[in-house]
Amino acid sequence: MTDYSKLTKDELGKKLEDAKKEIESLKVEQIKAKNDPSNLNLAQKLAKAMDDMGALAKDGSNNSQGWTFISESAIKAAIRRVAGKYGFAIIPTKINKIDKYERKTSRGGTLYFYDVIQDFIVTDGKEQYEMQMIGTGSDSGDKAVNKAVTVAFKNLEKQLFNVSDQNDPDPDSETNEATVPATESQPTQPRKPGRPNNGTKNVKRTIDWSKPKNISDSDLKNHLVRYPNGTFVNVGTILAHVRKGNADAKKFADNLKGHDAIAYVELDRRTMIANAVNKIKEDKKQEA
Repeated sequence: MTDYSKLTKDELGKKLEDAKKEIESLKVEQIKAKNDPSNLNLAQKLAKAMDDMGALAKDGSNNSQGWTFISESAIKAAIRRVAGKYGFAIIPTKINKIDKYERKTSRGGTLYFYDVIQDFIVTDGKEQYEMQMIGTGSDSGDKAVNKAVTVAFKNLEKQLFNVSDQNDPDPDSETNEATVPATESQPTQPRKPGRPNNGTKNVKRTIDWSKPKNISDSDLKNHLVRYPNGTFVNVGTILAHVRKGNADAKKFADNLKGHDAIAYVELDRRTMIANAVNKIKEDKKQEA
């Protein structure tokens, strides 16, 4: 142990400078360790990846209806860059077919539709999130399933990384015009009782199930699903039981179809995102 009382003024000054350098070096190492992606949990990696991606430019166009959109290839390229930087992957797993149907077009042709739910795992090798996403595809040939799966993957990427894009009909940027009005295939949900508007009666409002992210949390939670015994239960209750580990509820949820499945998947997605955000906030509080 050094006896500082026996050191000269110059020797003490050198010791002080050496101590300052050591402290600065330790600070630099701490900063590097804090910013090292391998030291982040999965939620933090996804949050930083989202921040790094920033806004994406619309590089695709639908010439028949005159709008632009962010293409699937542009989203994948941006995600591929941040996934490699932060060390995580999005792995598609099981594909669940929800529904298959067809409609006649205004020109007398036939459009084939598929609704699918795609299961995904987001993982960094240490943690993983299990996710699901809805996808709908239509085609006059045999591409409807491929399009539905592509849309499901793209929807997951957009929602997971908060990529905002309006009027996006990708893949293939085409518009198929069916003779059956879309509103005929969209179930309605009664509006909650309220003050009549100009003396008129309360009316039913249409829920656009083709755009799940635009449906309110309340409509998703309160969407009623029929059990085999004839009773009804809302989607919010089903999800709550599943998240508590109820095996029967999980089995029932896995077999939901059509709009019931859309409501469940979208509400589950929003819940997972909210939980991830809350975890990040808690981690930041602990670091502070």
